[in-house]
Amino acid sequence: MAQTVPGTLRVSNDCIGDLAGYAALECYGIVGMAFTDASEGVTRVLPINRLRKGIDVTEEDGKLAVDLHVVVEQGINMASVSENLVDTVKFLLKKIADIEDVIVRVHIEGMRTH
Repeated sequence: MAQTVPGTLRVSNDCIGDLAGYAALECYGIVGMAFTDASEGVTRVLPINRLRKGIDVTEEDGKLAVDLHVVVEQGINMASVSENLVDTVKFLLKKIADIEDVIVRVHIEGMRTH
């Protein structure tokens, strides 16, 4: 049976980024995390070992803010996929890291055909 241990839990921004990235990859309609190269004007889908590059973790008004830059499948309902992604990331961060009141923003950087 689980026991409560006194103390505080600190979770690094990198860990939060990894959790959010893996949660995103499990969502229907998400092809992957995106990185836009400003010098070339090209958006790339990041490999699984570089997910953090498409995620910004910051603090806003005392709350954790997670910005997800994603590439979605063409033909999906972007509003539904974005809402599902927000809910999934919030749920996972609450369940695994015990972090509540998270601001999650989805930035759709591109679409890819099947």
